Amino acid sequence: MKRYALSIIFLIFLLFALPVAIISCSKESLPEKRISDSKLYLNVYDYRKEKLITMDLEEYIAGVVAAEMPATFHIEALKAQALAARTYTLLRMKYFGGKGCSQHPEADICTDPSHCQAFVDPNTLGKNQKKIYEAVNSTKGEVIVYEDKLIDAVFHSTSGGITENSEDVWVNKVPYLRSVLSQYEDHSPKLISRKEISIDDFVSGMLSLDNTITLDKKNLESQIQIIERSSGGRVMKIKIGDKYFSGRDIREQFGLNSTNFSIDIGKNRITFEVIGYGHGIGMSQYGADGMANHGATYQEIIKHYYTGVEIVPLESLQ
Repeated sequence: MKRYALSIIFLIFLLFALPVAIISCSKESLPEKRISDSKLYLNVYDYRKEKLITMDLEEYIAGVVAAEMPATFHIEALKAQALAARTYTLLRMKYFGGKGCSQHPEADICTDPSHCQAFVDPNTLGKNQKKIYEAVNSTKGEVIVYEDKLIDAVFHSTSGGITENSEDVWVNKVPYLRSVLSQYEDHSPKLISRKEISIDDFVSGMLSLDNTITLDKKNLESQIQIIERSSGGRVMKIKIGDKYFSGRDIREQFGLNSTNFSIDIGKNRITFEVIGYGHGIGMSQYGADGMANHGATYQEIIKHYYTGVEIVPLESLQ
């Protein structure tokens, strides 16, 4: 009888103790702390190595700056890039309430430049390492905010003389992503580009976009009409044959550098004349370098390309 009573007591203990033990184990299995030894860590998915890496934030930013902007650029432009990259990253970090990388749910961000930000191992920078780290360290802990909130500090290579309003490219109107002049981009190798394709390849490309389109190869000139351009000059709507497409559709289908294009139709070939490189929203990297070479500081560059923003220490947001 005594043994039976002890068994009942033991069972009651298990009923109450096991849930506590399970909850305790669940807490222990949560992701490791993101702040250690005054450093902030994030989870980065390396898409080339196909693995998740935990990295110190500033080390990661150094790798982004090295990958996203030529080290030959002016140090103030590199600082602006570091600040934009850090803000872009922090906005996505789960630790700060971000949604992380949509393609890799376990990560805060990935190294695929077509999805997040480009990245190279900072240890492979060679002679450029010192300059890159100078840019990152001199802006350490600084972020860009609009009305006390981190901004989505998007950037691109070359705007072509004027950046875009966000809603003209990505639908949503964002108050700090306004169209501004970007006048110092003449040294960009992608300022103006041309792409020629055969009439047959053009028609095939359009059919792959919409296989119901009707096109007459012998009379293409009368079948292509740019309907609407943005304030920055990018094609928003274009009619080809009996169908309507966005400039982005055409850019992606034919591998153009931007949606700011015109079309010249020859006897056997079509030539796209393209201005700029990238989506055109936010900071122009070549424009930033041009501003720096004309005496602008990184703070002035940031406040030019992101309307109405402030640069503050990260601690002020915590």
